[in-house]
Amino acid sequence: MAIWFDIDAKSGVPIFKQIIEQVKRAIATGMLKPDEQLPTVRELAEEHSVNPNTIAKAYQNLEVMGLVYTRPGVRGGTFIAREVVASVRAVELERFQEEVRKVVRSGYNLGLEQADLHGRFQRELDEWYSNHPLPAPATIDLTHSLAEHNAKKLYSTKE
Repeated sequence: MAIWFDIDAKSGVPIFKQIIEQVKRAIATGMLKPDEQLPTVRELAEEHSVNPNTIAKAYQNLEVMGLVYTRPGVRGGTFIAREVVASVRAVELERFQEEVRKVVRSGYNLGLEQADLHGRFQRELDEWYSNHPLPAPATIDLTHSLAEHNAKKLYSTKE
């Protein structure tokens, strides 16, 4: 079961793009590891009641981006590319840093003193993190669920 995918058909964001972003985020956070298998197109489509072509489009885009590779055959499927994990995280961190730069520049342009800007950041951080604890246990559970899914698939193909 691919419980870590959160597909929202009503969000206005195309489903294939939601899948791409969620895989990228899972790679960046370490939830998905190199050579880890993604759910099959059929499994994901059935689980989320989505057209298989939509899932296939997302996987094809991920492959073009170099984030995944496909392997045909009995033990085939779509897997996380080995060389991208560190680079995806680096890109995401740089994107985040650019957002921080923009906020700092905006504060400066508003005439905020450094201490005032720092205080605003600190209040926002305190509020956010007190209401949204880091997802380490959930990530472990989700990774376990994905590993369990992959193990079931592996053992079911041997029978």
